[in-house]
Amino acid sequence: MTRQAPAIIEITAASSRRAHVGGKAMGLTKLMRAGLPVPPTFCVTADNFDGLLQQLIPQAADLEDLRAQIMAAELPAALAQALRALLGRSGVESWAVRSSAIAEDGATHSMAGQQATVLHVSGEQAMHQAIKRVWASLFAQDALLYRAEFEVLQDVPAGIAVLLQPMLSPVCAGVLFTSNPLGPDDEAVISATPGLGTQVVDGRGEETTHFIERSTFYERRRSQEGSPLDAEQLRQLTWLAERTERIFGRPQDIEWAYTRQDEEEPPRLQLLQMRPVTTRKEQASARSVWTNANVGEALPGVGSPMTWSIIHRFSSRGFERAFKSLGLSVPEDARLVSGFRGRVYLNLTEFMSIASQIPLMRPEALFSVAGGGGAKLVKGGYERRSAREFIKNLPLTVPRIIASHLAMPLLTPWWEAYFSRQREAFFLRDLDRLNHAEFTRQLHELDALFERNGLIMLAASSNFLMSYLVMRETLRVLGGSKALVHERLLVSDLDVKSAEPGLALLELGRLARRSLRLRKLILGTPPAQTLEALEAQQDRPDVATFLAEVHQFRELYGHRAPREAELITPRWREDATFIFEVVRGFVASPDLPGERKAARERAERELQAEHVLSEYFGTLTRPLFVTLLNYTRGGARMRESLRALVVESLDMYRRYYLACGKRLEQSGFLSAAQDVFFLRDEEIEQWLEDPDEARHFSLRVLVRRTIHEQQCLQPDPPNTFVLADRKIVDEQDASALDEFSPGAPVGALTLKGLPGSAGKRTGIARVLAHPGEDCQLKHGEVLVVPYADVGWTPLFLSASAVVMGLGGPLSHACIVAREFGVPAVVNAQGAAQLIKTGDRVTVDGDRGVVFYTPS
Repeated sequence: MTRQAPAIIEITAASSRRAHVGGKAMGLTKLMRAGLPVPPTFCVTADNFDGLLQQLIPQAADLEDLRAQIMAAELPAALAQALRALLGRSGVESWAVRSSAIAEDGATHSMAGQQATVLHVSGEQAMHQAIKRVWASLFAQDALLYRAEFEVLQDVPAGIAVLLQPMLSPVCAGVLFTSNPLGPDDEAVISATPGLGTQVVDGRGEETTHFIERSTFYERRRSQEGSPLDAEQLRQLTWLAERTERIFGRPQDIEWAYTRQDEEEPPRLQLLQMRPVTTRKEQASARSVWTNANVGEALPGVGSPMTWSIIHRFSSRGFERAFKSLGLSVPEDARLVSGFRGRVYLNLTEFMSIASQIPLMRPEALFSVAGGGGAKLVKGGYERRSAREFIKNLPLTVPRIIASHLAMPLLTPWWEAYFSRQREAFFLRDLDRLNHAEFTRQLHELDALFERNGLIMLAASSNFLMSYLVMRETLRVLGGSKALVHERLLVSDLDVKSAEPGLALLELGRLARRSLRLRKLILGTPPAQTLEALEAQQDRPDVATFLAEVHQFRELYGHRAPREAELITPRWREDATFIFEVVRGFVASPDLPGERKAARERAERELQAEHVLSEYFGTLTRPLFVTLLNYTRGGARMRESLRALVVESLDMYRRYYLACGKRLEQSGFLSAAQDVFFLRDEEIEQWLEDPDEARHFSLRVLVRRTIHEQQCLQPDPPNTFVLADRKIVDEQDASALDEFSPGAPVGALTLKGLPGSAGKRTGIARVLAHPGEDCQLKHGEVLVVPYADVGWTPLFLSASAVVMGLGGPLSHACIVAREFGVPAVVNAQGAAQLIKTGDRVTVDGDRGVVFYTPS
């Protein structure tokens, strides 16, 4: 059991553990141990805050309410008594009250300035308010968003102590970097200003900055003439830089002040706080390109913590295994998938570097075929690695790849049947009736099923991508660049499972149009209330027949939904609103896609494909290419089928975690079962092993829900950007947007993307930013969306064309668009922001270009 610390302790060279006094206090402790001058400092230990927090959390509606409750609360009696004694005996009239968070700084980021500092605090009541203000600042929204900007698996703030120091009246003060963060290692950087150093720390002052060579005390340059520091003081601070870096083994950031007791004494140096320097020039100069143009389709928008914890684990492990299956070495510290402002991103620089081990293949070509953006930004900016490991592994890699290609067509049907049995057994099981051991075992079974399913899908995806690359290269070699224009035509009309929900909804629309009663009911009732209205009239034969078809649809496809990779999203079996939005659009449409018309268009595409084969292939080469093409088409079908199983796995996870949430709600640890999605999967596992872990859940939910809501309100970051020192330095590929392009209508603007589905159509834009919007789409409109997973694709049947901000030509949405014969352009960055509903839009799916004329 953790020993309770006193309410207030004096910081000394032998001060308590970090868990009691926080990072800033431990920095002062280290300075004292080194014999360096530190002013008298007292610490309100973190236990005081922890005890108060446990009392307030159950009543807090959100973080803003929690901060208000902290400010309104009475200090714990033991702390109030200890403060009164300290203020009475110290003789200090004015205090500086500073934060000392338990997680003050990390290896890659600093929390400096993120919590409150209160200066010139006098009197007992003012001291109480200042301490509570520091406590409340731990949950300041800006600080939480700063921490979460690059952290997808967010931890809650670990607690906070409060430092009390006599308020100094410095002659001058400032900041010392023991090594220049952006310059030579042997250069100390000293910024100084007369009086208090807060202006230096806040970046608001007219300070003088000195750059001094530590070993010789030579001043290389200074920011301006004059300085509040004399030569001896500069020498003393430079010596301090050398000494502290030698003692602590890494660069430090030190706040200092020169004070004097009376005018006759020389000023004395006091060190107010110290922290490690977390921004070094190596990090600043290291540039990496990040993109979600491909991976963003799998999890578009801001992911909930539960979804992130599962997807992040799976995707990171999946990429690593995929590379290793090709005989490529993957660095242990490779960070391939991460997040930015809650969105999923791929480290394109690292991806290209690993792929560069394959000789005679440009990684840029591989990534562009997979549908990624940013290849131009990363070109020449990644480490080209030796092919030695790849070549050495070829004797093992080649047989393994051949075995995978031979086994997958046999394995996939068996796995689908096995998975179907496991899924049916799971949904027949009453999770509420399981005892604790059975409930725990069920999660382990789900994890194992998801893991195996994911590995099989990744193998199928790798096989498909490999065969597609070979097919594409064969087409290019034998037919030239002109033949490549037809590559998407050759992999159309695949009869993939991804297209089934849209076609089934189209049949529901056709059925509804045959009944006047159904037409009036569906058109006259809000989609969210349509199912209830239908059930109220189910004694009518036409309504009963239609309802039976709806129930069958939900039985087959109830696990799907727009943004279906997100666990927090209700599925169609839970919420039928989207279903009736789509059906309503079909009922209102003046002309539905007819079966004869669809068959005719399909036959036309088959004739075009035959013409391509006849034009570019001879008697000997055609049979070989057709065999390769058919294998590639089969691979696409397998990939889509297996991806559907991944979606069903996530649906099973959703059901299980909601059952966890229900148990936690009944036990009083969560306010609502849905709150479970603001926890992480490993936290649920810890709770199942030790139920006492649930006492931390309420605070985690409060913090993470606030972060999630605020990140959802933030505008989407660029699809592709260059990152240096945790800052975006190049927000998008400059070639993505152009004001003129050959073939553009007069007065139209041009948006470049990638070809997704062949054809060229013109229509009026309907921009839908997210699935929660009114998704009614008028027949013939051009659908413009930031992304489109399979859950969106039923709307494609009403659209004349589709424009997507994310995705690639081999994405699931593009495959469905080709299945429906709808022209599509993908990876059109910023499409949903630049194009407005009502704009006239021309979509050229052959060239990957969109022309739009503002209305």
